[in-house]
Amino acid sequence: MGTEQVVFLHGLGAGSDSWDAQLATLPEGFSGSAPRITGLSDEGEAEFSFVCAAAELVRELDRRGIERAHVCGLSIGAMLALRTAVDHPDRVASLVLSGGQINPPQVVLNLQSALTRILPARVIAPNGMSKRRALAALDEVSRVDFRAQLPEMDVPALVLCGSRDPVNLPAARATAAGLPNARLRIVEGGGHELNVHKPADFAAELDTFYRGEALSR
Repeated sequence: MGTEQVVFLHGLGAGSDSWDAQLATLPEGFSGSAPRITGLSDEGEAEFSFVCAAAELVRELDRRGIERAHVCGLSIGAMLALRTAVDHPDRVASLVLSGGQINPPQVVLNLQSALTRILPARVIAPNGMSKRRALAALDEVSRVDFRAQLPEMDVPALVLCGSRDPVNLPAARATAAGLPNARLRIVEGGGHELNVHKPADFAAELDTFYRGEALSR
């Protein structure tokens, strides 16, 4: 058996380095990468699009000769993982979804957009992203609704959420309930950026999942 490939997808305002702890602790037989997602920084001209980002991810798999990858995402990265599983189901071996949404509450998005307009750009996206880009990404997020498509994603899935991430806890439970082959884990004391705030816990969950359910098919 060859090396299993894991692709880590970062959140809004974060970068590839947010996955350093998880990349360094993948179980034996697994190799990982954390690409920069187009549109979630000020690099290039394209604004963020779930469909385009999913297609770009698949092109990168093609360039690397990877037939199927385990896709792990946080927040907007988790939503991109779902989009990839919907659009390219034959390329996704498993899903790990942390702090994501399947139908974001508009009240929360409106508040986040308002804060984005008020706060300095360095606070909103310390890894380099203008307010215009951030607002465009939030607008893209506002149009997401995966609820009807969840039952079609019949791959092993692990849904994670921090116990101190109240906005995303209901979505985590709904996601795990909607996916046909998912397990839900609430990490005690964890916040939204679970991979950064609780890196050891996140890595331990990945280790258990990738050694078990993710290889069951």
